[in-house]
Amino acid sequence: METSEKLKLLFVINPKSGRKKNEDHQNLIHNFFINKPYEIHFFNLHTARKRGLSLQQTILDMQPNGVVAVGGDGTVRSVASLLIGTDIPLGILPAGSSNGMARELSLPLTFPEALEVIVKRITQKIDVVRVDKDQYCIHLGDIGLNALVVKYFEKSGIRGQIGYARVMLRALYYQQLLDIVIDNGKEKLERQAFMVVFGNARQYGTGAFINPDGDLSDGIFEVVLVKKISVLELLKMLFRHKPFDPAKTEIISAQQVTIQTKKKAHFQLDGEYLGKVYRVNADILHRQLTVFAATNEPL
Repeated sequence: METSEKLKLLFVINPKSGRKKNEDHQNLIHNFFINKPYEIHFFNLHTARKRGLSLQQTILDMQPNGVVAVGGDGTVRSVASLLIGTDIPLGILPAGSSNGMARELSLPLTFPEALEVIVKRITQKIDVVRVDKDQYCIHLGDIGLNALVVKYFEKSGIRGQIGYARVMLRALYYQQLLDIVIDNGKEKLERQAFMVVFGNARQYGTGAFINPDGDLSDGIFEVVLVKKISVLELLKMLFRHKPFDPAKTEIISAQQVTIQTKKKAHFQLDGEYLGKVYRVNADILHRQLTVFAATNEPL
């Protein structure tokens, strides 16, 4: 009888995220839930891939009371994409090199405190940006300079802000001014920019604020055009967490948008490099994802 009353939590662990060992993650979680009324399950993405196990099928079979992504923003996006349109809450244990969505939700960045948020079971519904009908952006996506930084960052194997700064300087050397057409259904704009950012979030995982108008549940998302860029300003954003100079950006609100570039440009979603594209279509899915939140206050 006691077991049937326990709440089931599924922890999805990405062992390649961040710098901590996977065993530490699982042991910390296990020890936290000793003598708590929860039934804990683990899904290791690396092991599951070798065994041909499906996370989607595991969720369907288990019907947990929450699914927790243990990793960075890429892991969060992968897990969240399977929970969109359901009432199963997404939890986040920040364990990546970039934990932008955890920051956006004002979640603690240490495991014990982040686990406390989950057991309090405060939930909120947030928006998701659907990209090209079959992908999702939970945090921020972009085309251009930062996507190139993400590509270099993935290949470098270097983590932390110093590592990010090194690959950012390399990307600046190869930066290109993009010719862009943006159509949000109301107007079609032709612009030049070094990068185009879109999504609901306000800040990157580094803490740099790029989208001051971001709201996770207002039914719209923003497209931010970064028209001018400098090494000094990027370093200020990275190490001082200063907002990007608004005089060098243009922000367009949208419920749907088509972004088209004259030449193929680097593209990333939630910290995952996805190659080069000519065109991106995006639209908003209003309040379609339930998340464990630190507060009932509007996000």
